[in-house]
Amino acid sequence: MKRVSSGRAFLRCFLFCLITPFVSSLIYVAVLFLGITETPALLVSPAVIALAYVLFRKKLIPSVSLVNGIIAGVLALVFSFLMWVNDGEASGMVMFTYLLMIPVCPGFMLLSLMDKTGIAIGAAVLLSLFAFCLSFLLQKSLRTGKKGRIIASAAAVVCIGLLLFGDLGLYRNRPSVRYAGHGFQYMHGWSSTDFTDYMVYSEHSKLAALDHPASLTIEGVGNMPVMDGAEACYPLYAAIAKAVYKDIDRIEEDFVTHGAGHDGGSQAWLNGRVVTFTNTIQGFERLIERGMKGAPKADLFFGARPSKDQMAAAAEWHTEIEITPIGREAFVFFVEPDNPVTGLTSEEIRKIYSGEITNWSELGGKNEKIRAFQRPANSGSQTMMEYFMGDTALKEPLTYERIGSMEGVIKEVAQYNNERGALGYSFRYFVEDLNQENNVRMLLIDGVAPTIENIENGSYPLTVDLCLVTRANDDNPNVRKMIDYCLSEEGQEIIKKTGYAGVSKEQGK
Repeated sequence: MKRVSSGRAFLRCFLFCLITPFVSSLIYVAVLFLGITETPALLVSPAVIALAYVLFRKKLIPSVSLVNGIIAGVLALVFSFLMWVNDGEASGMVMFTYLLMIPVCPGFMLLSLMDKTGIAIGAAVLLSLFAFCLSFLLQKSLRTGKKGRIIASAAAVVCIGLLLFGDLGLYRNRPSVRYAGHGFQYMHGWSSTDFTDYMVYSEHSKLAALDHPASLTIEGVGNMPVMDGAEACYPLYAAIAKAVYKDIDRIEEDFVTHGAGHDGGSQAWLNGRVVTFTNTIQGFERLIERGMKGAPKADLFFGARPSKDQMAAAAEWHTEIEITPIGREAFVFFVEPDNPVTGLTSEEIRKIYSGEITNWSELGGKNEKIRAFQRPANSGSQTMMEYFMGDTALKEPLTYERIGSMEGVIKEVAQYNNERGALGYSFRYFVEDLNQENNVRMLLIDGVAPTIENIENGSYPLTVDLCLVTRANDDNPNVRKMIDYCLSEEGQEIIKKTGYAGVSKEQGK
């Protein structure tokens, strides 16, 4: 009878250790599905596990608890090793850890359908470890004694701490965070910049403004050309809209707060009705009327000159476009502040980005590998880089792998990160006025600094046009009026106050 009783106790404990991770993973799914953020969700399910162990601990036999403690240790080592091999990504090879945690697989599958694969794996691993560790730690009669429990607890804390926390934590420092840009998603995920104070209805507006009413006024939403453009241009065209479009502040605030931008309809992703922002790629596609489903067309696109691919797309969609330079800007290169190299020649940059020069020591700097970052294809700065390179081919960009639940492995272009030997590029306004690249120093190009004065006098060699791109022969007469206004004295005043160099009417033709 005693053997049967022990067998039942063992079976009861074994089933308990299978059911608790399974239930905890389902609770985690349910909490996320209800719209609660990730951190509270991670706190709820372990709390349920802890409560279960407190209620049933007297029915759990110490020998099984010891086995669970050993399993927890093995899982912790496997998880830590795979996280280290995979540069902190809670996906990819970490998925192999899942083979040891069958109870949480249903939760993982549900989370995959919710497009939260990476979170699911990391959470499931941690929840399972938590379940096994609780069984190990809550048994008062455990043969390892107090000392053994302290050692096991300390090891688990150190292991998880090294993986998750601090600037050196593998998970926090994983490639998808380090190289994904600025890590700040705004305006429905299109922008990496907080434009709160650049909205046309902002209470504490940073938008450039005239000290008198604009000479051009456009009334009525249907008459207002819809704006979109590059991220760095948003403060400019928002300022122009606020000057020219009557009651645009009220129109846009009402749209975002109560209108189609709020009600979950086909345009709920928009962050404006007339003064909209997606990005260079989507904004141009809206201009040539081939944007995403449910997206209204854009009439005015502000940004750098379209890329060759974008021009080809316009031709394919039988859209004739007109490009009007309305300002001047500097295309800049930047490095970490303590890099001894203060400037590069245009030819040296081409050799770096073609792969011919690979070490800073070849340029009078430290003996460090040059980590030459690029930008995503068809972004404004990448388009300018392609124009700058001319017939010289760009080498393959640095990439990192992102794993999604349905689309598999996707290679993303690794964007600038402040690390040893880094070299990046952007536009001066984006770096200097919007402060998007922190702790960097812009380089002299061919011995000339990228200042407004040098842009205006033409001495800076990488001066580029800030363009207003429109559809030729647009049926809205106000499109032509907006082009003329941007080239007028008032329009140029707004452009200069925003932080760009201006152009003459002759340059804009």
